[in-house]
Amino acid sequence: MSEVSGRPADAGDAVSQSLSRIVDQLDATLGPALLDRPDAVHAHRKAVRRLRSTLAAYRPFFDDDAVRRLHHTYRDWGGELGEARDLEVRIAVAQRFLDPEADPAAAPMLDALTAAYASAHRRVARRGVTAVARRRRADLAAFLEAPPRTAKAARRTKRDLRRRLVKEGEHVLRRAETATAAVEDDVALHELRKAARRLRYAVESVTRPPVDLFGAAATALAESAERIHDLLGDVRDTLAFADAYERATAADADTTPAVRARAEAAERLDVLPAAVDDLREALAQFR
Repeated sequence: MSEVSGRPADAGDAVSQSLSRIVDQLDATLGPALLDRPDAVHAHRKAVRRLRSTLAAYRPFFDDDAVRRLHHTYRDWGGELGEARDLEVRIAVAQRFLDPEADPAAAPMLDALTAAYASAHRRVARRGVTAVARRRRADLAAFLEAPPRTAKAARRTKRDLRRRLVKEGEHVLRRAETATAAVEDDVALHELRKAARRLRYAVESVTRPPVDLFGAAATALAESAERIHDLLGDVRDTLAFADAYERATAADADTTPAVRARAEAAERLDVLPAAVDDLREALAQFR
């Protein structure tokens, strides 16, 4: 585990300590992910997302070019992990909606998804041990060994971290305004989901050990962001299943699994405004 220095000296130190813990998570989850242990690809991908969200949210505290390089390289690795993880999720969603004994399309769909996942994971296993992967990890180590701090990093810890988190929360609410005005807009929903995820991880990075700042109001803010992220993830996954089923079967009966999946997605979207209201209230309490 990475060494940490105790109580953060300033805002930049708090973020550096948080990043060190995230790197521990990256290292701990990499091997199991490459070996395809249960839920390991998900765990490693989540650690990558935590890293990128923390870097993005607290970018003003560090040299912009250095942050951009790390963010870019781990975006590429996260994308490769995402191909495999998305297929894992699609398998789980398909298993939930399909009845292999009653639906002749079920077994072929599941077999195709399973084969696609195996192929995607083989790519992850290969690319996780390349020279590019070693260089990516070395660059991250160099960043943490001597963080390229800006003048803003020396500001007061809680005050300036709070300011950054409030800005992230306001960004989510702006995205939510667009998305809830046009819930059929997949791009707007996707942007809202990404913003909520970034807010959640940015909050968690400074409210959990070793940083452990703020209190219940910050926890509520992270939880409200997580609710939006998870809700929209469920919508995306069920609609992806519906699209795939319709392409595979050309079915249009009202009882098809695709219709049931679309109905479930619509029910989830119906609660989005309430979830956004919860986040708005949580942000107001956190300010």
